[in-house]
Amino acid sequence: MDMQFFPSAAPEVAPALLESCQSEWQLVEIYQHPVFGNQLWIDRDLQISESDLAYNTAMTAPLLTLPACRRVAILGGGDGGVMNTLLQQADLLTRELAEVTLIDIDEAVIELSKTHLPRLCGDAFTDPRSNVIVGDAFGWLAEARELDAVIYDLTMEPVNEHTTRAEFMADILASIHRSLRPGGVISLQACGASQPDRARWLGDLKDQLAVHFGPVYEQEVMVPSYGELWTFLSGTRR
Repeated sequence: MDMQFFPSAAPEVAPALLESCQSEWQLVEIYQHPVFGNQLWIDRDLQISESDLAYNTAMTAPLLTLPACRRVAILGGGDGGVMNTLLQQADLLTRELAEVTLIDIDEAVIELSKTHLPRLCGDAFTDPRSNVIVGDAFGWLAEARELDAVIYDLTMEPVNEHTTRAEFMADILASIHRSLRPGGVISLQACGASQPDRARWLGDLKDQLAVHFGPVYEQEVMVPSYGELWTFLSGTRR
């Protein structure tokens, strides 16, 4: 996800770099912040901190409305936090959860998160219900069918410079719709309160979701290390 719109949540405090890795895909860094704990940064953009359970809870909560949620896909989310929260919530509520497939293109994100972000990922990567794939999430999604839920935890910026953001997301939402069973759930992060074009972008995204999913629900959640409210959307496949 693109965090370039975040204000600094604690500008007077400088986090310490723990590890840096220039992978095949991006610059992956782990910092230690005295307030927010260890943090994952990608290409100089903050992704998540150990303090940010609220983010993971907001992403997974819509799935708990399903009476049955056996097969779930998480697109991105290589830090393991969303996957860990989903597994924990399913256990707490005694919900049947057979398999959670996480697809992230960058193995460096996964490995550094295992080492430095245990408060986020917990034992999720070794849970027998977890299926972790290092690869192209969009390619995997194109072949997936009859999923109970999809969590979209990737960028909303187009990967092709000739594609607009609206076109990019329209294609992704259509692909997610095809991958879900009728009644299946989509959950995704949308934008922060300080994003300059927030109102227009959020309106467009909700309109795109409404083409395939309904009703569309919106949450605003304070994520500690972001220093602002963040909007999450979800919906049910028609």
